[in-house]
Amino acid sequence: MTDFPRVVCVIHLPPLPGSPLNKLEVNEISDFAIKSARAIEDGGADGIIIENYGDMPFLMRVGPETVASMSVIAKDVRNEVNLSIGINVLRNDCFSALAIAKAVNADFIRVNQLFYSSLAPEGWIESCAADLMRYKAYLNSDVSVFADIDVKHAKHFVDIEEYLENFERSLADAVIVTGSATGKPVSLDKLKIVKKYINKPVYAGSGVNPELAEIIRKKKLADGIIVGTYIKDGIFINSSKVEKIVKAFR
Repeated sequence: MTDFPRVVCVIHLPPLPGSPLNKLEVNEISDFAIKSARAIEDGGADGIIIENYGDMPFLMRVGPETVASMSVIAKDVRNEVNLSIGINVLRNDCFSALAIAKAVNADFIRVNQLFYSSLAPEGWIESCAADLMRYKAYLNSDVSVFADIDVKHAKHFVDIEEYLENFERSLADAVIVTGSATGKPVSLDKLKIVKKYINKPVYAGSGVNPELAEIIRKKKLADGIIVGTYIKDGIFINSSKVEKIVKAFR
Protein backbone atom coordinates (compact mmCIF):
# COMPACT_ATOMS: atom_id res chain seq x y z
CA MET A 1 0.00 0.00 0.00
CA THR A 2 1.67 3.19 -1.17
CA ASP A 3 -0.89 5.77 -0.01
CA PHE A 4 -1.77 5.48 3.65
CA PRO A 5 -5.34 6.39 4.65
CA ARG A 6 -5.59 9.50 6.81
CA VAL A 7 -8.97 8.94 8.47
CA VAL A 8 -9.68 5.30 9.31
CA CYS A 9 -12.94 4.19 10.92
CA VAL A 10 -13.40 0.92 12.78
CA ILE A 11 -16.25 -1.48 12.08
CA HIS A 12 -16.91 -3.32 15.34
CA LEU A 13 -18.44 -6.58 14.18
CA PRO A 14 -21.22 -8.20 16.24
CA PRO A 15 -20.29 -11.55 17.85
CA LEU A 16 -19.29 -14.04 15.17
CA PRO A 17 -20.29 -17.72 14.99
CA GLY A 18 -18.35 -19.70 17.60
CA SER A 19 -18.15 -16.82 20.11
CA PRO A 20 -20.23 -16.96 23.32
CA LEU A 21 -22.56 -14.03 22.51
CA ASN A 22 -23.22 -14.88 18.86
CA LYS A 23 -26.84 -14.58 17.72
CA LEU A 24 -26.50 -13.71 14.02
CA GLU A 25 -25.59 -15.69 10.91
CA VAL A 26 -22.61 -14.65 8.82
CA ASN A 27 -24.78 -13.17 6.08
CA GLU A 28 -26.56 -10.97 8.64
CA ILE A 29 -23.25 -9.75 10.06
CA SER A 30 -22.01 -9.13 6.53
CA ASP A 31 -25.05 -6.95 5.82
CA PHE A 32 -24.29 -4.98 9.00
CA ALA A 33 -20.66 -4.52 7.94
CA ILE A 34 -21.60 -3.38 4.44
CA LYS A 35 -24.07 -0.84 5.83
CA SER A 36 -21.39 0.42 8.21
CA ALA A 37 -18.78 0.67 5.44
CA ARG A 38 -21.16 2.62 3.21
CA ALA A 39 -21.85 5.09 6.03
CA ILE A 40 -18.10 5.52 6.50
CA GLU A 41 -17.55 6.06 2.77
CA ASP A 42 -20.46 8.52 2.60
CA GLY A 43 -18.84 10.45 5.46
CA GLY A 44 -15.65 10.89 3.45
CA ALA A 45 -13.21 8.71 5.40
CA ASP A 46 -10.33 6.99 3.63
CA GLY A 47 -10.29 3.56 5.22
CA ILE A 48 -11.83 1.05 7.57
CA ILE A 49 -10.65 -1.60 9.99
CA ILE A 50 -12.83 -4.70 10.28
CA GLU A 51 -12.50 -6.09 13.80
CA ASN A 52 -14.09 -9.00 15.68
CA TYR A 53 -14.96 -6.68 18.55
CA GLY A 54 -17.99 -8.70 19.66
CA ASP A 55 -16.09 -11.94 20.23
CA MET A 56 -15.36 -11.32 23.92
CA PRO A 57 -13.76 -12.83 25.90
CA PHE A 58 -11.03 -12.80 23.28
CA LEU A 59 -8.81 -15.71 22.28
CA MET A 60 -5.10 -15.37 21.65
CA ARG A 61 -5.53 -17.53 18.53
CA VAL A 62 -8.96 -17.70 16.95
CA GLY A 63 -10.55 -20.79 15.44
CA PRO A 64 -11.06 -21.53 11.74
CA GLU A 65 -14.71 -20.48 12.04
CA THR A 66 -13.62 -16.93 12.89
CA VAL A 67 -11.14 -16.79 10.01
CA ALA A 68 -13.79 -18.09 7.61
CA SER A 69 -16.46 -15.66 8.85
CA MET A 70 -14.21 -12.61 8.75
CA SER A 71 -12.95 -13.54 5.28
CA VAL A 72 -16.49 -13.72 3.91
CA ILE A 73 -17.47 -10.45 5.59
CA ALA A 74 -14.34 -8.59 4.52
CA LYS A 75 -14.68 -9.80 0.93
CA ASP A 76 -18.31 -8.66 0.81
CA VAL A 77 -17.28 -5.24 2.13
CA ARG A 78 -14.37 -5.03 -0.32
CA ASN A 79 -16.83 -5.57 -3.20
CA GLU A 80 -19.14 -2.77 -2.05
CA VAL A 81 -16.92 0.19 -1.17
CA ASN A 82 -13.82 1.91 -2.48
CA LEU A 83 -11.93 2.28 0.79
CA SER A 84 -8.60 1.14 2.15
CA ILE A 85 -9.38 -1.99 4.18
CA GLY A 86 -7.62 -3.23 7.28
CA ILE A 87 -8.11 -6.36 9.38
CA ASN A 88 -7.68 -6.70 13.14
CA VAL A 89 -8.21 -10.07 14.80
CA LEU A 90 -8.48 -9.79 18.57
CA ARG A 91 -6.61 -10.51 20.67
CA ASN A 92 -3.39 -10.12 18.71
CA ASP A 93 -3.91 -12.99 16.26
CA CYS A 94 -1.72 -11.39 13.62
CA PHE A 95 -1.35 -14.60 11.61
CA SER A 96 -5.11 -14.99 11.10
CA ALA A 97 -5.36 -11.29 10.28
CA LEU A 98 -2.67 -11.59 7.61
CA ALA A 99 -4.24 -14.73 6.14
CA ILE A 100 -7.61 -12.99 5.89
CA ALA A 101 -6.02 -9.87 4.41
CA LYS A 102 -4.18 -11.94 1.80
CA ALA A 103 -7.35 -13.82 0.86
CA VAL A 104 -9.57 -10.75 0.45
CA ASN A 105 -6.92 -8.38 -0.96
CA ALA A 106 -7.03 -6.07 2.05
CA ASP A 107 -4.51 -3.27 2.38
CA PHE A 108 -3.23 -3.57 5.95
CA ILE A 109 -3.56 -5.35 9.26
CA ARG A 110 -3.50 -3.95 12.76
CA VAL A 111 -1.36 -5.77 15.32
CA ASN A 112 -1.87 -4.76 18.95
CA GLN A 113 1.39 -6.25 20.27
CA LEU A 114 3.85 -6.70 17.43
CA PHE A 115 7.04 -6.44 19.46
CA TYR A 116 7.85 -6.66 23.15
CA SER A 117 5.18 -8.43 25.21
CA SER A 118 2.48 -7.29 27.62
CA LEU A 119 0.01 -8.53 30.19
CA ALA A 120 -3.64 -8.19 29.18
CA PRO A 121 -6.99 -9.43 30.50
CA GLU A 122 -6.62 -12.33 28.07
CA GLY A 123 -3.24 -13.30 29.53
CA TRP A 124 0.37 -12.83 28.47
CA ILE A 125 0.56 -11.43 24.92
CA GLU A 126 3.77 -12.48 23.21
CA SER A 127 5.48 -10.41 20.56
CA CYS A 128 5.02 -11.85 17.09
CA ALA A 129 7.11 -9.69 14.74
CA ALA A 130 9.71 -12.32 13.83
CA ASP A 131 7.20 -15.03 12.96
CA LEU A 132 4.73 -12.64 11.32
CA MET A 133 7.27 -11.09 8.97
CA ARG A 134 8.45 -14.53 7.93
CA TYR A 135 4.84 -15.59 7.36
CA LYS A 136 4.32 -12.43 5.32
CA ALA A 137 7.31 -13.31 3.14
CA TYR A 138 6.06 -16.90 2.83
CA LEU A 139 2.69 -15.64 1.56
CA ASN A 140 4.43 -13.16 -0.77
CA SER A 141 2.15 -10.53 0.74
CA ASP A 142 2.38 -6.75 0.31
CA VAL A 143 -0.14 -6.10 3.09
CA SER A 144 1.07 -3.29 5.36
CA VAL A 145 1.45 -3.84 9.11
CA PHE A 146 0.15 -1.16 11.46
CA ALA A 147 1.63 -1.76 14.91
CA ASP A 148 0.31 -0.46 18.22
CA ILE A 149 2.89 0.57 20.79
CA ASP A 150 2.01 0.82 24.46
CA VAL A 151 -1.38 -0.52 23.40
CA LYS A 152 -4.60 -0.05 25.37
CA HIS A 153 -6.06 -2.70 27.70
CA ALA A 154 -2.61 -4.00 28.60
CA LYS A 155 0.13 -3.65 31.22
CA HIS A 156 3.52 -2.82 29.73
CA PHE A 157 6.95 -3.49 31.20
CA VAL A 158 8.97 -1.13 29.01
CA ASP A 159 8.49 2.59 28.53
CA ILE A 160 7.55 4.38 25.33
CA GLU A 161 11.17 5.28 24.57
CA GLU A 162 12.13 1.61 24.45
CA TYR A 163 9.28 0.92 22.05
CA LEU A 164 10.49 3.72 19.82
CA GLU A 165 14.13 2.63 19.92
CA ASN A 166 13.16 -0.84 18.72
CA PHE A 167 10.34 0.04 16.33
CA GLU A 168 12.45 -0.11 13.18
CA ARG A 169 13.62 -3.68 13.73
CA SER A 170 9.99 -4.87 13.94
CA LEU A 171 9.62 -3.99 10.21
CA ALA A 172 6.22 -2.39 10.84
CA ASP A 173 4.92 0.06 8.23
CA ALA A 174 3.03 2.42 10.57
CA VAL A 175 2.61 3.01 14.29
CA ILE A 176 -0.59 3.45 16.34
CA VAL A 177 -0.68 5.28 19.67
CA THR A 178 -3.69 4.77 21.96
CA GLY A 179 -5.09 5.78 25.32
CA SER A 180 -5.45 3.28 28.15
CA ALA A 181 -8.75 1.79 26.94
CA THR A 182 -11.23 1.82 24.06
CA GLY A 183 -12.72 5.30 23.72
CA LYS A 184 -10.16 6.92 26.03
CA PRO A 185 -8.13 9.69 24.38
CA VAL A 186 -4.50 9.34 23.50
CA SER A 187 -1.97 11.49 25.34
CA LEU A 188 -0.91 14.42 23.19
CA ASP A 189 2.49 14.41 24.88
CA LYS A 190 2.97 10.78 23.93
CA LEU A 191 1.91 11.48 20.35
CA LYS A 192 4.41 14.33 20.16
CA ILE A 193 7.26 12.06 21.29
CA VAL A 194 6.32 9.32 18.82
CA LYS A 195 5.88 11.70 15.88
CA LYS A 196 9.28 13.24 16.56
CA TYR A 197 11.05 9.88 16.71
CA ILE A 198 9.31 7.75 14.04
CA ASN A 199 9.71 8.49 10.34
CA LYS A 200 6.79 6.31 9.27
CA PRO A 201 3.06 7.15 9.44
CA VAL A 202 1.82 7.76 12.99
CA TYR A 203 -1.83 7.28 13.97
CA ALA A 204 -3.81 8.44 16.98
CA GLY A 205 -5.77 5.31 17.71
CA SER A 206 -8.34 5.85 20.47
CA GLY A 207 -10.68 8.42 21.93
CA VAL A 208 -10.51 10.72 18.91
CA ASN A 209 -13.39 13.18 18.52
CA PRO A 210 -13.61 16.26 16.26
CA GLU A 211 -12.10 18.57 18.86
CA LEU A 212 -9.13 16.29 19.47
CA ALA A 213 -8.73 15.64 15.74
CA GLU A 214 -8.45 19.37 15.10
CA ILE A 215 -5.79 19.77 17.79
CA ILE A 216 -3.80 16.85 16.39
CA ARG A 217 -4.01 18.34 12.89
CA LYS A 218 -3.03 21.87 13.92
CA LYS A 219 -0.09 20.68 16.03
CA LYS A 220 0.93 18.08 13.41
CA LEU A 221 1.04 15.32 16.02
CA ALA A 222 -0.04 12.47 13.73
CA ASP A 223 -0.38 11.57 10.07
CA GLY A 224 -3.72 9.87 10.57
CA ILE A 225 -6.46 9.01 13.03
CA ILE A 226 -8.34 5.81 13.79
CA VAL A 227 -11.89 6.33 15.06
CA GLY A 228 -14.32 3.76 16.43
CA THR A 229 -16.35 4.99 19.39
CA TYR A 230 -17.20 8.58 18.45
CA ILE A 231 -18.77 7.77 15.07
CA LYS A 232 -21.36 5.35 16.47
CA ASP A 233 -24.94 5.82 17.62
CA GLY A 234 -25.32 2.67 19.67
CA ILE A 235 -23.93 -0.04 17.41
CA PHE A 236 -24.59 1.80 14.16
CA ILE A 237 -22.25 4.23 12.40
CA ASN A 238 -23.50 7.75 11.81
CA SER A 239 -22.19 9.12 8.51
CA SER A 240 -22.70 12.70 9.74
CA LYS A 241 -20.33 12.06 12.63
CA VAL A 242 -17.82 10.56 10.19
CA GLU A 243 -18.08 13.67 8.02
CA LYS A 244 -17.62 15.92 11.04
CA ILE A 245 -14.42 14.22 12.16
CA VAL A 246 -13.07 14.06 8.61
CA LYS A 247 -13.53 17.82 8.26
CA ALA A 248 -11.86 18.42 11.62
CA PHE A 249 -8.77 16.43 10.68
CA ARG A 250 -8.41 17.70 7.13
